[in-house]
Amino acid sequence: MNATERPGPGDDIAGARDLVALTLQGAEANERPDLISRLTAARHGLIGPTPQGRQAAVRTAAGEAERALESLEIDLRCRQAMLSDPGRTVWLRAEQDRARHRLEDFQARSREWPMVLGEGFADIHANVESHVLARVRGVLTDADEAIAAQDPTKNRDRLDSWLGERLAAEARTTYTLLHNGARRVAAQLADQLDLPGPPAHATLPVTPPGQLVAELPGREPAAVPSSLAVRMLTVVMPTYGGLMMALVLPRFAGLVLPGWLVAVCAVLGALSMGGAAVMVERQRQLDRRRSEANLVVRATVEQFQLALIKQTRDAVRVLQRDLRRAATAAVTRRISDLSATLDTARTAADTAGRASAELSDIGEDLNSVNELRDRARSLLHPHPQPAAAQPIRERVLKAVP
Repeated sequence: MNATERPGPGDDIAGARDLVALTLQGAEANERPDLISRLTAARHGLIGPTPQGRQAAVRTAAGEAERALESLEIDLRCRQAMLSDPGRTVWLRAEQDRARHRLEDFQARSREWPMVLGEGFADIHANVESHVLARVRGVLTDADEAIAAQDPTKNRDRLDSWLGERLAAEARTTYTLLHNGARRVAAQLADQLDLPGPPAHATLPVTPPGQLVAELPGREPAAVPSSLAVRMLTVVMPTYGGLMMALVLPRFAGLVLPGWLVAVCAVLGALSMGGAAVMVERQRQLDRRRSEANLVVRATVEQFQLALIKQTRDAVRVLQRDLRRAATAAVTRRISDLSATLDTARTAADTAGRASAELSDIGEDLNSVNELRDRARSLLHPHPQPAAAQPIRERVLKAVP
C-alpha cells in the first residue's frame, strides 16, 4: 500500500495536492473515469496559483475530493452489501455449473454436425438426379406424342419452341428443388448447433435455364435423298403392274372384251395400284421424318440431361463447401462465447469464495475514505490545529474492482 504523511497546517496547497492525489489513486483503482477527469482538473488548478487565488484553488480541490470520496463510499458500501449476501456464493456456483453444462452440451452436439451436413447433401444429390431422370422421361414421352400427332417437317419451328420452353421449365424446377434442399440442410444445421439462424451460403451457382437450353448443340435431321431407282421401285412399278394385270388377266380367263373396256380397266388398275403405292410411300416418308425428329429430340434431351446434372453436381459441391465453412465459423464463435461465459462465471465464483478477504479490504477502505473526507473538510473549513500534531498515514483505496 502507498502512504503519505498529512502535511502541516500552514502548507494548504501541499495538503490539497496530497488529498487530490490520494483520492485520484482511489478513483483509478476503482475504474471511475468520471471522477478521474474531475480530480485531474482539480489537480491542475493547484499548479502555480496566484496568491489571490490560492485559497479558492484549495477549496475547489477539497470540494472535488470530498464529492469523489462520497461517490467512492457509495461504491464500497454497495460492494460490501453484495459480498455480504449469503446466497450470492450459491447462485454464482450454480451459474458456473450452468455455463459449464451449456459448453459441454454444445461441444457434444457440434461433433455431429459434419454428419448432418454430409447426409443432407447426399439426399439432395440423390433426389435431384432422380428428379432429373424422371422429368426427362416425361419430356421424351410428351415429345413422342407431339411428333406422332403432326408432320415434324411442317411444324418444326413450333416443335423446337415447345421443346426449348419445356426444357427451360424443367431446369427451373430442378434448381428450385436444389435450392430448397440446401435451405433445409442449413435449417438442420441450425437446429443441431442451436444457432440463432441458418448458416449463410452463396446463391445457387448455376447457369440460367434459358441460357442452358440455348447453349445445347443443335441437331439437324439426316437428309436422305430420294433417288430415281427408289421412285421406280415404289411408285412406277406398282402402276405398271396394275396396268399389266388389267391387260393380261382377261386373256388368261379367255374373255374377249372390247378394246375400250380393256383400256378403262387398264387405266383403273394402274391408278389404283399407283395411288396405293403413292400413299404407302408418303406414309413411309412421314414415318421416316417422325423417326428422324424423334432421334433429334432424344439427342437434344440427352445433351440437356448431361448439362443439367453437371450443373446440379457443381452447385451441390459449392453449396456444401460454403455451408461447411459457415458452420465451422459459427461453431468456433459459439464455443468461444460459451468459453468466455464460463470463464466469467468461474472468476465470479472464485471471487465469491474470497468474500471475507474482500470485505476486510472494503472495511479498511471505508476507514481511509472517512479519514480523507475529514482532511477535505478541514481544508474547506480550516481551524487551528495543535502544533505537535502527529503525522497520519493514508491508505490507497483498492477494494472495488
